[in-house]
Amino acid sequence: MILNAHGVVLSRRILGEYDRLSLVFTADLGKIPVRFVGVNRPAAKLKALSEPAVWAEYRLHVSPRSEFARCVGGGLVSTFPGLREDLARTTAALYCCELLDKLTAERSPSREKYRLLCATLAALERSPSRWLSLAFALRLMELAGFGLRERAPAAAASVWEALHGTEPAELAGLAFDFAAAASTRRLLESHFEVQTGRRLKTAEFRESLRVVPRPEGVTA
Repeated sequence: MILNAHGVVLSRRILGEYDRLSLVFTADLGKIPVRFVGVNRPAAKLKALSEPAVWAEYRLHVSPRSEFARCVGGGLVSTFPGLREDLARTTAALYCCELLDKLTAERSPSREKYRLLCATLAALERSPSRWLSLAFALRLMELAGFGLRERAPAAAASVWEALHGTEPAELAGLAFDFAAAASTRRLLESHFEVQTGRRLKTAEFRESLRVVPRPEGVTA
């Protein structure tokens, strides 16, 4: 069966010599693994559609005899080029994608999660607000059934309701508070580890960026 589906790529990996397998979160089908045949060849078509944090319309061949859908065409909605020019915003986008991947079972549609992801990526494209990934995570956890609304850290009390209730596009107007953000992130990531038994790879990458080795001979 051939069908069209709008979706966002959450992750991708190499499959065989020339193929890719991407996890695509779609509006109507939920999270599905999609095979992109031959896209690792030079000048291959459809390669852009398989990249993480890309929003596109996919033309998919879906068969009950295969665990993967196969992409046979499609068109880009947005690659979010602005956020890709900034490492912090790129990391925030991948953080959101990884959270959604890890907290959502395959083929479990949720238009609320889909709308939240698209709105957050669009807001990251326009604004470098450091609240966006935190607000996304708090709302996603609520949608997944283990929210933290009643467990506000004392340092984040003044922004807690705003992080849960403000639309992503409007978070740029919320003044950044380092202590509130740090306490919120600690709570989120420890809660994630308790629920899943693993750490977020993007969180580990973000922490690694803070450790910048000094050149030999340079002292503090």
